[in-house]
This record gives sequence, C-alpha cells and structure tokens, in this order.
Amino acid sequence: MTDALRSLLNDLDRLADQDTDADGDAEIDVRASTAWLAQASAEQITMLLASLLDRSPPENTAVDTLLAATFQQILLRILGRSGPGPPLFLDDAMAALIATVYRHLQPVSEARELLPMLLSGSRGQRALLELADLLVDDPPRDPTRVAAALSPLFQHDDYDPRWLFPRVLNALMHASVAVCVLDLANFLTRRHRFGQHPAAEHVQALASLLGGVVGRLGQLESTPPQSSQEIQQRSHQISEGLSLAISLCDALALIGDQSVTGKLYQASQLSHRRLRAEAAGALARLGELRGRDMLIQLAAEPIVRLRVLAYAEELELLDQIDSQYQSDRARAQGELVLWLAQPSQIGVPPVGCDWIESRCLYWPGFEEAVDCHLFRFTYVFGDMQFTNVGIAGPVCYAFGCDLSELPTDDMFAAFAGWHAEHEEMYEFPVSQLHQTEQVQVARLARRLHDEGYQQIQPDKLCLFFGDRVLVARAVLDDQPGLAVVDDVQTTWIPQGDSNRPPGPDEAYCIYKGRRLLGHFND
Repeated sequence: MTDALRSLLNDLDRLADQDTDADGDAEIDVRASTAWLAQASAEQITMLLASLLDRSPPENTAVDTLLAATFQQILLRILGRSGPGPPLFLDDAMAALIATVYRHLQPVSEARELLPMLLSGSRGQRALLELADLLVDDPPRDPTRVAAALSPLFQHDDYDPRWLFPRVLNALMHASVAVCVLDLANFLTRRHRFGQHPAAEHVQALASLLGGVVGRLGQLESTPPQSSQEIQQRSHQISEGLSLAISLCDALALIGDQSVTGKLYQASQLSHRRLRAEAAGALARLGELRGRDMLIQLAAEPIVRLRVLAYAEELELLDQIDSQYQSDRARAQGELVLWLAQPSQIGVPPVGCDWIESRCLYWPGFEEAVDCHLFRFTYVFGDMQFTNVGIAGPVCYAFGCDLSELPTDDMFAAFAGWHAEHEEMYEFPVSQLHQTEQVQVARLARRLHDEGYQQIQPDKLCLFFGDRVLVARAVLDDQPGLAVVDDVQTTWIPQGDSNRPPGPDEAYCIYKGRRLLGHFND
C-alpha cells in the first residue's frame, strides 16, 4: 500500500470519528487527499475500492464529501480528463467491485450516486451489465444523477446496446430512471443501433403506462392547488409526469404499433402544449390524419413551434404549415419562448411575445453577420403583470432588469455587451481599487461633474481595450440614472418609471455594446 493511499484511508477514518460535518480544514484535506489519484495505477485504485468495503458506510457529510471527491477523480481518469496519460481501463473485476461498493454505501450518500457514472464512462461490457443491474435493482434517487450516468451512452457509439437492453427496461418502474432509459432507447433506435425499438415487445405495457400518466395529469389539471406548498408539490408532479408522457409518446411512435393510437389521442387532449405536440407528432407518424391536422395547427404556438416544424419536415408536411410560422423571425420567437420556459429561467412560457425589431448585425463572437431579433414578452401572475425584452438569434437571453423603456439601439447594445467576452475587457468595484486607480475614478467623476451631473456615486472602474471607464450612479436634470464615462464620451441611462431599471452592470453592457456594434457595423 502506497503512502498516498494509506493517507487517504486514514483521512476517511479520522473524519468518520468526528461528530460534526466537514469544515474548512476538511475541504483542504479533500483536495490534498485525492490529488494523487490523477496518477494512480489501476492496482492502487482497485485496492482503494476494496478497502472501502472494510469500512462502515459514511454517517456524516465529511466522509461523504471526501468519498465524492475520490470517485470524481477516478471518473476523470476513466474519461481521460485528468492528465496526458491514457484513460483508466475498467476490467471485469474492477467493474464488479465498483458495483459492490455502490451497494455497500447507503442510499442517502451523495458520493454513492457518482459510481454509476464510472461504469457508464468506461462503456465496457461488464461495466454496462453491472450498470443495468444497478438501475433496475437500486437506482440513484436523483434523476439528474441517472441522466449523468447515461449521458456518455448518447455521446459515443463504441459499445453494444444489447449489454443494457432489454434488461434495463425493467427499471421503468422507478420514476427517477424511466424517462432517461426511454430517451436512451428512443435515441438508439433513431440511430439505427437496433433493428426495432428494444421495448417493442412491451408496447401494450407502455401504452397502459401512458394512459395512467395522462389520467393523473388530467386530475392535476382539473383540481387547483390550495396552498403554496401544494403549488410547489403539484409543479413537481406535473413536470415529472409530462417528461415521462413525452418520452412514452416518442417510444410508441418509434415502435409503430397503431393499436396504441387511443392512448395518444387521450394525451393530445391535455392542455400542456408540449405534450399535445408530442402526441400529435406520434399520431402523425402512425399515419393518423387527425394527428397531422393537430400538428399543423400547433405551429401557431411559439412554445412548441420548433418541435412541430422538425416533425413536419420529417413527415414532409412543411408545405401545409403557414409560411408565417416558418420564417426566421417566427423560429426566433419560438427559441426565446422555449428558453424562457426552461426551469432555469422563468419556468413557464409567457402569455404574449411580440416582435419589436430585427437587424442583421456583425455580433461579438461571430465571424459573419447574424440575424438578431428583439421581442417584448409578458407574464401575468395573479394581479401582477411582468413585461420585459428578450433577444433571439446569436443568443437567447433576457435580463432581470427591465429594458423596455430603452431605445431600440440600446436594447441591442445591452445584449451585445453582455454576450461579448475578451481578455482586454474587465472591471473592478470601486471599493476594491488601489489608491492609484482611485485617482482615475476621481478624474472621471470630475468629468461627469463638469458635464452637469450631480450626486455622483462611483460604482465600478472598467478597462475596455485600454480605456478606463467609470460607471456611476448620478442625477441629471433632477432625473436619477446611470452614467458611463470615458475620456471621450458619456453614456447616460435615465432610471425612468420602471421599478426594475437597469443597474450598473447593465449600463456597462450598453456601453460595451454601443462601442462594439458601432465598430463592426455601419
């Protein structure tokens, strides 16, 4: 046993004896204890994994954190991302050992949920057989960990999918696994890795599952929640049910059995437009004329427009869809609405999304001119209405502050400045500047004073390709706002009437965008 391995095991034992969770010192130990794994041999890693079986499963966060860092280092070795050497090869014995360690650890362990990623990352036969068994018998509780474990199988084709299927289809009983397994089966079928869909023999079971999910979603739609806690719980249930229903619709269409059309029609009657689009697309692929008609009509809905157009192209139906829904502007509207509806953004589509203006611009980060589309979107939450501006084309984005009172030129500039990255553009809060740079702040603030600005409050000093730029809050003609000043010009952004006006960060984005777009565009 090497000194590094012995030290790591000693750290695990020491942390296991602690009554409290890891503190700052433990974080330093984590890095120091696991760094050697970047160069460890397969024999050393095997010895480490075997040693974990001689220890009790972790009962505190400190041990689990160190184990997670350990498994992460081994994963990087398997993926070939820890150094210049070749990836770590998992032989049959090590793959079986990883699965045994997984079963040894407690389900509450976050480190445990990294171990399936080690098996999928290697893509070996024994590793994938073990992975299938874990997903069926005792899957990770976190769906994101399941998705991460299966993601290498979407990215590579150097494995035989029969090492997973049909065995892994038995994992459809687990809510945390079902969507990911179906999506993988659908993906592999589209890539012609199977002669027929691996779940073809289970088509009636899938149809029954879809009927049950749709029935449950229908109940949730018809009974409004009564409390904020119920709203949150209901949202999670709906999201989980929709994801499974969408994957089931896709699977049934790929299987191609027309006996399931009744369940698909049932799904097409729910209010959720994404599910209606998936059900209509599945029905259309099964030759149902009503499904085609529903798909064509759904092109008018921005939230599903891109999906509908993709299905229509596959089914050679584009000539039956109104041309206004196939334009670049309409596709851009669909992109922005879909982006806004992501859980990482607002989470639901807006009630309205109206076009403001489109321009073909040379945009930061692009060699050729790109079409840039601005839209004003609106949300209604009870008695409150929320309106803002978003962009689609070179990027989909919307600020948290309200840009709707800005001139259109400054709207484009704000997004361009936000999107731009360059090593010669950086900024510092005024409170963190050295005395030398404070002199520059005072000099630029004096320029603002001389131009008639009052109540000047410097916020940040920026360097823009060698130019020093000051962003400050100020008042001009009794109107509060933001001033961005350099040695040549001043950009003034009045606060206006919005309760979410642009702040110093957005003001600097407008400044950067003005200069960049002005330099590259006539």
